[in-house]
Amino acid sequence: MPVNFKLLSLLFFLYVPLAVSANDHLEIKKILNSYSFDQKNYTLIIENLSNPKKLSFLHNQDKPFNAASLVKILTTFMALNELGPNFQWQSDLYTQGEINGETLNGDVVFKGRGDASFSLVDLEKMLRQLRSHGVKRIHGNLILDNSYFGKLPTVIVFDDDPMRAYNVLPNAISLQSNTINFKFVENNNDLLIEADPKLDALKVINKISLNEKNCHSWKSKIDYLRQDELNETTILFEGEFSKKCKNKEIDLSVMQNGQYFFEAFKKLWLQNGGYFDGSYMYANPDEQNLNLIATHHSKVLSEMIRDVNKYSLNLMSRNLMLTMISENLFVAADESMVNSFVNDWFENQGYEHKNLFIDNGAGLSRNINISGNQLKKILKEIYQHPLMPEMVASFPISAIDGTLEKRMLYSPIKAKGHLKTGSLRDVNAMAGFFHNEKKEMILFIFIMNDTKSDLSINLQEKLINEIFYLN
Repeated sequence: MPVNFKLLSLLFFLYVPLAVSANDHLEIKKILNSYSFDQKNYTLIIENLSNPKKLSFLHNQDKPFNAASLVKILTTFMALNELGPNFQWQSDLYTQGEINGETLNGDVVFKGRGDASFSLVDLEKMLRQLRSHGVKRIHGNLILDNSYFGKLPTVIVFDDDPMRAYNVLPNAISLQSNTINFKFVENNNDLLIEADPKLDALKVINKISLNEKNCHSWKSKIDYLRQDELNETTILFEGEFSKKCKNKEIDLSVMQNGQYFFEAFKKLWLQNGGYFDGSYMYANPDEQNLNLIATHHSKVLSEMIRDVNKYSLNLMSRNLMLTMISENLFVAADESMVNSFVNDWFENQGYEHKNLFIDNGAGLSRNINISGNQLKKILKEIYQHPLMPEMVASFPISAIDGTLEKRMLYSPIKAKGHLKTGSLRDVNAMAGFFHNEKKEMILFIFIMNDTKSDLSINLQEKLINEIFYLN
C-alpha cells in the first residue's frame, strides 16, 4: 500500500501545535498547582495575539471579579473613543461686576469642568491675566462654579484613611488634586515637616519622635489627625520616624475642596500684588452676565491617560468617567449614572456584559464586577484599534516606570511588557501585553479576589516568566 506523504505531512503539522499547546498547558497548570491559593478565587487568561494557533489558556474566564484599578483600562479606552484623543478639559475665570480703575467691584468666578490636573501654576497664570486687566483690588467674593458635574459624594466611605490622595472625591473643580504635599526632613536630630503649598489657614503640629529603627513601611508608623475650626485647619502628626528614612513625603487631602481653592487663590493673588478680603461660595451664575478673563486647557487626553494608567490616578479617572457622561448625555453627571452608562456602551459596541458592574471610573470600589473574558475583549479591541499606540503606551512598562518601576527588575520581560496593575484589600490584578522570547505579543490577565491576594504577585510574575519561553 503506497504511503501518502502529503497526508502524513499534513497530520504532522496539525499534531505538533496541539502537542506543543498541551505541553504549555501542563507547564502553566504545574505552576498554578505549586501554590496553595484556592483556584476558584482567580481568573487567568493568556493568549498569543501574534499567532492565535499557539498558546491560549483560560481559567474562570466567565466568572465576575473585582478588578480594582484594571477598570482604568476600560475608562481610558472608552474616553479615547467617546471624547477623542485631542479632548482637553477647560477651566474659565470670569469677573462679575464693574472694573473701575484698579478695583473690581464685584466677584471673581471660577468655573471648572473636571480637570484633575489643574495646578497652582495654572491658577496663578489665570490670576496674572486678571492683573493684566489692571485689577489690583477685589471688592467681592470668589464664586466657585462646579455645576458641570451633578451631586457628588461628600463623605469618604471606602476605607478608614480618608485623607490619602487615592481617596479624593470627584469634583468639577480640583486644584493640585486637592492634596498638600508634606515632606519629612531629618535635620540635626530634629524632624521638620514642610507643607507645600504652605497656606495661612493650615496649621501643622509635629509630635513625631525620631529613632534609629529601619525605614521599612514608614508610612504605617505615622498617624495624622485633622481638626477643622471656623477659619483654620489643623493637622496633627504623631508616631515615629526613623533617621534612616532621610527625606520622605506624602500627599494628603487635608482641607475641604472649596476652602483649599479659596486659600490658594487668596495667597497667589496677594503674592502677585493684589488685595482681597472676601470669602468664597458655590454658585452657578449665568455666563451671559459674566466677563471672561482667562481660559485654561489641560493637556490632550492622549497624554493625560498616561498619568491615569501608569500611576493609577483615581481622581483623574473618576473625573474622566463623569466627563464622558456629561459630554455624551448633556447632563450634570454623577456616579449613580456610571454603571448604566458603561453597560450601554458595552451593548452599543456589541460586547457581552452579563453581570458587569462598574460604579466609578477608577475601580475604587468593593462592588466592581467584570469577568476575565469581558476584560479580554477590551484588550483585544485595544490591540486592533487605530489608537492602540496611545493606549498601550499609557500602561506601566515592566521594571521601568509607573506602578511597575520596582517590579520585574530581573524578569526576562524587563522593558518588554506594558501591564496595568490593580490592588485593593483582598484584590490583586494585572493585565496587558508583553513580548515573548520570539517577539510574539502575549495578552495576559490575572485577577485574584482572596484574603491572600497580595501574595499572588509572585505567582503572577512566575507565570509571566514561564510564558516568555513557551512555544
